[in-house]
Amino acid sequence: MRLSPNSAQIHNEYGTVLGRFVEMKAAREEFERALELDPALAEAQVNLSLVVAQAGEFVAAGEHLDHAIALQGSSPKAAYAHYLRAKIWGAQEQIDKSIGELQKAVSLNPGYEEAWSDLGGMRRLNLNNAGAIEALQRAATLKPEDAIAQYLLGQLYLHEGNAPRVVQHLKQALSHAPDDRATLYNLMLALRSTGRLQEAKSLDARLAKLQHQSDRASEVGFKASALNDEGIQLEKAGTVRAALAKYRAALDLDPTGYGFRLNYALALCRLGRRQDGIVELRGVLRVDPANSDAAKALYI
Repeated sequence: MRLSPNSAQIHNEYGTVLGRFVEMKAAREEFERALELDPALAEAQVNLSLVVAQAGEFVAAGEHLDHAIALQGSSPKAAYAHYLRAKIWGAQEQIDKSIGELQKAVSLNPGYEEAWSDLGGMRRLNLNNAGAIEALQRAATLKPEDAIAQYLLGQLYLHEGNAPRVVQHLKQALSHAPDDRATLYNLMLALRSTGRLQEAKSLDARLAKLQHQSDRASEVGFKASALNDEGIQLEKAGTVRAALAKYRAALDLDPTGYGFRLNYALALCRLGRRQDGIVELRGVLRVDPANSDAAKALYI
């Protein structure tokens, strides 16, 4: 950027990098600078709309997307801008307008699974069950592992009393989200209505087990958080090695706590064990890709 300060494309790319580090204010400034240099850079209009939308400025985000759509015309690339415009309308509870944008997105890119899935969801909210089923079937065909599309299809068929189709789609959803309680509960109801009582009983037992695990996880999480807090206080006092032991104990109780893992990783780095720290930081980013502290630490 220093070599080519008037390159709109470079400012746009730099803004994208800043956005990946969750430096949203700086990213916004770069996208705005890119558009000052080249108002016809549609990609920067789209990128700026994303940053502005994250700040809750939906009207401004929509305006940038409208500019991008006007610039891209009827090219397949415009499908993404239409998809995002639908998201903005949806956030503003403008269901009809959201549906219109999603229909444009799938007309420009018929293989756009995410747009078909969202279109099905929006049509469902609009009480257009037949249209919702049609869109969700397209989404499920394009991406059978889309658990949300499969679940919504199951819900719609449940409403229509088509129990065999309910079972088909909810089982597919469950294969990709095996611990989703809503899917388990509705599938249990559908199995009971078709007389498959033994299978329904098995799901009932799974639901009870998940509830027990949830209660246990809450108890474990409380203890792990207390250990993590003790580690933070020790680190503030300058005893990093003692803090490391507390973070390790918190992780032993709750290995899924990425906040504990981040503190553990940073403490490893501060003690000079950088390779071990890198492994832990990558583990944090696998489950929380938007974690700016982990991204910055890994970059360093």
